[in-house]
Amino acid sequence: MEALPSDWSEPSWTLPLDADAAIAAVPEDATMTGMFLAALVAVASERGVELPSARPRYVAFQPYPLREHCRLLVELSRLGFPNRPLREALRRVGRGAPEVLLGSTVGRVVLGSVEGTVPILQAMAKSYALHMRPATLDVIQTGERQAVVRLNEVYNFADCHNVGVFEGVLRYAGVNGRVRIHSRSPTRADLCCDW
Repeated sequence: MEALPSDWSEPSWTLPLDADAAIAAVPEDATMTGMFLAALVAVASERGVELPSARPRYVAFQPYPLREHCRLLVELSRLGFPNRPLREALRRVGRGAPEVLLGSTVGRVVLGSVEGTVPILQAMAKSYALHMRPATLDVIQTGERQAVVRLNEVYNFADCHNVGVFEGVLRYAGVNGRVRIHSRSPTRADLCCDW
């Protein structure tokens, strides 16, 4: 196992993001379950916008191309949060992931059946393998009020959207926390969750 980094930083929410290049870099066989794509369409509808790339319907546990998920993330971020930098908007969208997961029976079993911040972070990390391929996440270190989550092969904006996901997980756990990052590549990072 690689050593833990000694430097953690707050993500730069205003740093430019070449979304088209990031989407093109997603492997063709990478997938995301439909519940997360459907949730993006629902948020867009709530905000009064339509996502140009959305299908008429998504089936909750059917796999869809991860590129499509990433495209919808970018469209929702740009259209639904027009006054925010793209990275900040992707972060905000990510914060809703725990509620999306809890909207399914599997999610209620995986996430809703555990208590405590670390077990909730571990459950969320494990759920990635059920919903997004080829991503793997592991909680590799825990402390009294800290946990480190290692992300590998996370192609849906690891350094902004997925930071927001784990901010949302901390909120779901009922703690006031922050997420700092050590990026290893565009698809690999360690997230330090403090509360």
